[in-house]
Amino acid sequence: HNDTRTRREMKSTEDFLASEMSKLSVQERSKVLDDLHCVGEELKETPEMIEASLAEFDRVLRERNEPIYNLATSQNRSYVEDPSFRLRFLRANLHNVHKSVNQMIGFLSRKEKYFGRDKIARDVTLDDLDEDDIELLLSGLYHIQDGTDRSGRVVVCFLSHMFGRSTVESCIRVNYFIFFNILSQMPSVQTKGFVLCYYDLSTPM
Repeated sequence: HNDTRTRREMKSTEDFLASEMSKLSVQERSKVLDDLHCVGEELKETPEMIEASLAEFDRVLRERNEPIYNLATSQNRSYVEDPSFRLRFLRANLHNVHKSVNQMIGFLSRKEKYFGRDKIARDVTLDDLDEDDIELLLSGLYHIQDGTDRSGRVVVCFLSHMFGRSTVESCIRVNYFIFFNILSQMPSVQTKGFVLCYYDLSTPM
């Protein structure tokens, strides 16, 4: 029964991805294919570019006066004003400041939802994960490979064997821990992204 449900969920995901790909413009689809074949462009930064983006990031944040950001600054201003923290969002959006600010606000909101109001302005640690989260984290769900692809991107393998055994909330907390505490700490991931390889272990070989 679980195998049937998993296959149905996978089919739904594949249909969704195909549908989203069909909505892309020719240029966007070309960019996706370039990334897939390791010929995508790496983000090229200069000190002046970083300084200008961080200044604009700060200006936009102050203009918007977001409650979740104000809460974070009241808890730990240095955490959310740290340039290395803000640069993760800027690099993820190729220094598009408005997109970066939107992403950071969404990040703080989801962090409040899944980890609690008191944790939005500090790093999440293993102590913040419950027993089910720890079991999922140690299950081998993710494997970060030693090498990289031809573009120098980190390769992460995702194994499906824990699908259906963990809650959505637990999956989200573990994903957060791996992606933000481990992957996004790497400078190459910030500027190049990473490759995620999905292995469906629910289907017999």
